[in-house]
Amino acid sequence: MRRLPALFLLALVAACPPVMMRPDAGTVQPMEDAGEVEPEVDAGRQRYDAGAPDAGFTTASVGTWCRTKALAACLRQVRCLSVSEGALTDCVVRTAETCDQVAFTMGADAGRLVFDSARAVTCLNAYAEGSCSLEPPACAAVFSGRVAVDGGCVNTAECGADSFCDIYTGTCPYRCRAFGKLNDPCDFFRQCDPTLACYRGDGGTGEICQPIKPSGASCMDFDECGPSGACITGQCVARRADAGQPCGVRSSYPFCAEEFFCRQDPPAMEGEEPPPGTCQRRAGLNGTCTGTGTCLPSLRCSTVITTGTCLARARRGELCGSYADCEDGLFCSNVSQRCEPFPGDGGDCDYTSGSSGRCRPGFYCQYFSSDERRCLARRAAGEDCDYDQMCLSNECEFGRRADGGFGGSCGIACSLKADAGL
Repeated sequence: MRRLPALFLLALVAACPPVMMRPDAGTVQPMEDAGEVEPEVDAGRQRYDAGAPDAGFTTASVGTWCRTKALAACLRQVRCLSVSEGALTDCVVRTAETCDQVAFTMGADAGRLVFDSARAVTCLNAYAEGSCSLEPPACAAVFSGRVAVDGGCVNTAECGADSFCDIYTGTCPYRCRAFGKLNDPCDFFRQCDPTLACYRGDGGTGEICQPIKPSGASCMDFDECGPSGACITGQCVARRADAGQPCGVRSSYPFCAEEFFCRQDPPAMEGEEPPPGTCQRRAGLNGTCTGTGTCLPSLRCSTVITTGTCLARARRGELCGSYADCEDGLFCSNVSQRCEPFPGDGGDCDYTSGSSGRCRPGFYCQYFSSDERRCLARRAAGEDCDYDQMCLSNECEFGRRADGGFGGSCGIACSLKADAGL
């Protein structure tokens, strides 16, 4: 990968004034995967131009958190070869769009949310290594909530450790609800303490908060085994496994994390399940592959069925064979068999001839008929809507309309309402 032009990096950093980066000590260069590779690494082993890694981010501000984090995530996608250098700016815009900057800024200013700048820097720099798809664990500690139980919340991170932000209240602000304790009733809206699981007791009819059952324990309900486990044919098993761990032990569970695959021997007899396997890393850059899903998620295989080579994602205008062949922000056109940008106003988003329901930021895919779907601009507050994605605020509120009829109207994001209703 070529060094990012200095002026280009300066332009990106200028968009986030409080975020400073030290002079580039060397841009990461992917090199051929020569065999043994550390688990959870990116598209290929790395070397550095000047013998040392880029010093990275040194400060961070809550006021520019969404764009700064988007920049870190997109620089990772460049490192992982799923986004080209020329598409970095578009990636930052597209990624930041899903983050409510107003909510973070307002929450911190009002004292409902505490921003830890040192942990934020650690989070941002953690994107420079390791997994190409998972959020770095360090990012979970950047914000901490200070709102007490029954207090108002706008951001899901604003509630204290003993509660959660109930975003289904239909009000603004939402409310911090206390986690259910042992034997408290629970359901989709009433969450149990993270150390408990919501399921029916033996012979019971309603769900209550109960201890999470360990792997290997007998069970009846899927959720008895907690968020990291699953009840499969009467026994708790792990949902996910990492490198070198057993996989496919019981009805394909546990599954391997997405950067790995489950290597299993064939079943002893036709119709039987294969024996348990182990999770092994998918092929990296220039590694051997045999079609879609056999390379690391940020790469593509040069062939669909036969043995091929893991390559960087195809860029705009390059040939492709499937959706996953194109770099992020592009789709593989069924018409041209080339990677094209997601369409905008009036663009074809049909599943046969277009972008399979995807549009570029600021647009949504509108159904007209069984063979026609078009991208239209997302709607402003007060305009009619059928679902959230039609609205700029991502909030379609149902009730009586101004004309007296009943239906959906685009609302205003809770964070943008006067004082957020607090």
